[in-house]
Amino acid sequence: MTTFRESLARVASRRSFLAVSGLIATAMCRPALAQDAGTPSASGWAMTDGRGNTISLPTRPERVVAFSPVAAALWELGVRPVGVFGPFRQEDGSPDPQIGEVDLDAVVSIGDWEEFDLERLIALDPDLLVGLSLPDVPNTLWYVPEDASATVEAIVPTFGVTPSDRGHLGLIEDIESLAAALAADLDAPGIVATRNEFTAAEAELRDLLAEAEGLTALVISASPDEIYVANPSWFGDLRFFLAAGLPIIEPETEERWEILSWEQAAKYQADLILVDNRGGGVPFPVLDPIGTWQSLPAVQAGQVGPWHAVAPYGRRAFSNIVRELTEIIRQTDASVVA
Repeated sequence: MTTFRESLARVASRRSFLAVSGLIATAMCRPALAQDAGTPSASGWAMTDGRGNTISLPTRPERVVAFSPVAAALWELGVRPVGVFGPFRQEDGSPDPQIGEVDLDAVVSIGDWEEFDLERLIALDPDLLVGLSLPDVPNTLWYVPEDASATVEAIVPTFGVTPSDRGHLGLIEDIESLAAALAADLDAPGIVATRNEFTAAEAELRDLLAEAEGLTALVISASPDEIYVANPSWFGDLRFFLAAGLPIIEPETEERWEILSWEQAAKYQADLILVDNRGGGVPFPVLDPIGTWQSLPAVQAGQVGPWHAVAPYGRRAFSNIVRELTEIIRQTDASVVA
């Protein structure tokens, strides 16, 4: 399992940051998924992925291997991957949050970070591998080692879902299009109910924020040595929350993070602080001894909540995050910072 500390180390690099979040949005446009593709016909199955590559196969893929957050989203939609790669189990044996509701006993793990097992991939005899393709790191799929990319392509056709200017919801919708092409019934009662629940959760958040006059929020990752202030324009989920009306403080940088020392912790004052919880939870034991952390008004008021910087790319999982944030905001005093 990727620990909180290890994740922070990755965040420091340009390449790793984009992938760790899984929730980013970029200002880049890219080809949309083919709306009429993925239907079996005399000519087989074909679909264009987020990289602009058209994957053409004799028949619809049945045996799918997917990156953990993508696998979780497909699972929500009734598509059952045979294998996954990426975060799988936590140290206590429980499912990693990124794997969502996937039955870990029903799938084979190809490996976590730097553990991609080509022999396991071959043994699964997959028809399609679905991964996360990042615009800043072209010609790669996250968690597929670059030195193994050519071998993987020789084993199985790959399909890349790509964050876009539409943010996190756009990523969710693209995976839904892929699921439909893999024979998922998006009109099934359970899926329609999930879609309606998401719409209701979004509306509730928007209504609450419309009344939360004066509220400010700060989103960070943190370690014992530094604070990483998130630039919301780089994160799909944060862009969604901004659009819903959450006033997230934007740091003085055009990059993904503004890195501050703990001596600079008071630079940005907010009524609510959301802290990156990758690795299992907000690291209060790590932050509690830090005096400047304890001096922040939001911390003193107990107005600190989790930021799910990595999460499944499914509508149900995101609905849960939206509802959780709504309850946090409902209990937040917007006058903590004048």
